[in-house]
Amino acid sequence: MPTYKDIPYIADDNPRHTLDIYVPDTATASLPLVIFIHGGSWRTGDKSECQVLAQGLTSQGPAIAVINYGLSQHTPDSIRHPAHLQDAIKAVQFLVHNRDYPARHLVDTNNVYLVGHSAGAHLASLMVLSNELDCIASVRGVLGVGGIYDIPGLLELYPDYSDFIDMAFDPTQYREASPQHVAKCKCTDAEHIRFLIINSAGDSLIASTLSASFASQLISSGYTNVELVVRDLGSHFGMLDNKEFWLLATNFVRGLMN
Repeated sequence: MPTYKDIPYIADDNPRHTLDIYVPDTATASLPLVIFIHGGSWRTGDKSECQVLAQGLTSQGPAIAVINYGLSQHTPDSIRHPAHLQDAIKAVQFLVHNRDYPARHLVDTNNVYLVGHSAGAHLASLMVLSNELDCIASVRGVLGVGGIYDIPGLLELYPDYSDFIDMAFDPTQYREASPQHVAKCKCTDAEHIRFLIINSAGDSLIASTLSASFASQLISSGYTNVELVVRDLGSHFGMLDNKEFWLLATNFVRGLMN
């Protein structure tokens, strides 16, 4: 399986501003491009930890790009929101607009899917719902798995999560940085986008009710292609290596219902 590692999407020699691309062995051209955004509470995680997932999804047909982005730390000069979001946006826009990166000739940049896990689902959904992507017309779908969509709601259920939430966000940003609250004002440029919201019934870190509430808000706001899937796919992180999840994701890219 051809794999291209550590491609910079910002020319600053920062490994957090790089991405990896995986393409099928039999690739010819015009592959859907799935852009995966890892989780880790905006403070941990790396694209190198996603190889099994990326290879599993690529084996089903699409090309996969896995991005890094800046992370928050307990230091005075650490980044906070919206820096993670801005990095993720730059990575997506690089993949759509740049014509000179490995395997670019094999992907259809008008057929892009954003797949995010946990904090990555927050970033994927927020960038389209807030209309901050200049290539939003190229994004055909957003898949969030085990996602964080409502920061105030998350803290109500899990008060102890304030440690990593406050590392990444100022309390005054909780609502404006929550996709569920941003979704209340429909983004007309995003109304073509399909949403698949997945949560594992076996996820002990993120309650399925949070995903259900987000899906309900999208529908109430007028997004017409929203699907919610809640079933036991394993633990919060374990579900990413579950072949059933891979099938859900690739069916979504193919336009099949789950």
